[in-house]
Amino acid sequence: MNAVCPGCAAGEHALPVPEALEDAAAAAVDPPAAAHLAPPPAPGPQPVRESAAVVVLVVVAALWLLVGVLGMLHPDPDLHRHDDAYRAGHLLGGLVGPAVLTAAALLVRTVSRRRGRRREEERLRVQHARRQDLMQRWRRGWWCRRCRVAFFPSGALHPGSPASPALAAQHYPAWVLGVGAPGTRGEDGQVLS
Repeated sequence: MNAVCPGCAAGEHALPVPEALEDAAAAAVDPPAAAHLAPPPAPGPQPVRESAAVVVLVVVAALWLLVGVLGMLHPDPDLHRHDDAYRAGHLLGGLVGPAVLTAAALLVRTVSRRRGRRREEERLRVQHARRQDLMQRWRRGWWCRRCRVAFFPSGALHPGSPASPALAAQHYPAWVLGVGAPGTRGEDGQVLS
């Protein structure tokens, strides 16, 4: 496909954007423009957030353990009046409750992390598919070495689409994303505001 630049109406200076970036060492694209013409970034994984329920369970377990330890350090003077089972429950109650809450916190954390990883994998799958579409649009763009502008020839964005106007390098990413730049015509021919 040979594209004609909308700025100078010549095709001999036009290169597809990927080739123009490869040819950047030969001064086809200056470094500031090359940064704008770069391909869309690959999506990266995001950290899985901790569940608020885990934090609440751990805080309650820590407070309960603190109260239990303080109860062991300062035992009730009338504790000797009760039977052995009551005394054992009184002493161990401050340790068993926090242990149960800590185990529950670990279980909730495991379940929430699995869910978070599944959501993150799904998000990355969708973002990867979106990036593939953007990469196709990015590859269809052209760069004029003479005018130092980017453009999309007619039919490049989708069948029957009109040619884009000459785009300054900073507006090229917006056209790759499909939103166009203010003051230019969109894919449907309407002036974007």
